[in-house]
Amino acid sequence: MSKQPALYLKFYQLIKLLYASKKNFPKEYKYTIGEDMTTLAWQCLDLFLETNSLPNSEKKSKIRELSVAFDKLKMRLRMGQELQLVSEKQFAHIQTNYVSEIGNMIGGWLRWTQ
Repeated sequence: MSKQPALYLKFYQLIKLLYASKKNFPKEYKYTIGEDMTTLAWQCLDLFLETNSLPNSEKKSKIRELSVAFDKLKMRLRMGQELQLVSEKQFAHIQTNYVSEIGNMIGGWLRWTQ
């Protein structure tokens, strides 16, 4: 893979992790909350790519849209942990290495537009 922005890489890695986790979900959750998680993660990556291609003056609203989609993904991740679809250890790893870092990057990007 060629050199990509850090936010792109974090979303890409998170998507791969979610697919690996989802295959272990019980059938009743695999195609509901599991599918929601991967769909929202893809939506976030798509929004990042769309935003990154815009002129700087037009990025603010797309970054906000990305932030909202990411908040939705975080809620699904939390629900997955509470339903014990994701272990405490997996959830801590996702929170530390993905959710926290991605949230900081999106927040920094949004502050940059102010």
